[in-house]
Amino acid sequence: MSLPIQEIVLAPGEGTHLTIGNSEVIFKAVGADTHGHLGLFENVLPPGGTAPILHIHRHMEELFYVVEGEVEIQVGNQTVQGQPGAFVLVPRGTPHTFANRATKPAKLLIMFCPAGEREKYFEGLAKLLKDGQAPDQEALIELMRQFDQEPVETSVPG
Repeated sequence: MSLPIQEIVLAPGEGTHLTIGNSEVIFKAVGADTHGHLGLFENVLPPGGTAPILHIHRHMEELFYVVEGEVEIQVGNQTVQGQPGAFVLVPRGTPHTFANRATKPAKLLIMFCPAGEREKYFEGLAKLLKDGQAPDQEALIELMRQFDQEPVETSVPG
């Protein structure tokens, strides 16, 4: 029998902070808080902030909600210029990525269902990008695959 889920009450800006490249992720709820059902993270993206390569998840859905600024979200064959209040549900197996191409900072809520230990991907990514270094591509791909994130090969016509 598992323990009941405990309440979490966080004021603005509270949660575990991680610097990933030049962006920031704040964990609001992680898989361990919800018996793996969901994880909710806040992502603060400066203009041109660190963004993921096009990828899929095989075992989870990902949800995006734009809180502040403008976030370009690519999902499947669509590219959305997400303004505050914009919501995108990414079904498992759907290629997606996001970026702040605007001139002002943006804030994005990201939810993963089920969460598993998704926060460990972000912790690993923060280490790979520490001190502004470019990550070792092999290590990055290995980290992605360890936490249900598969890069999507984009072919360039040639």
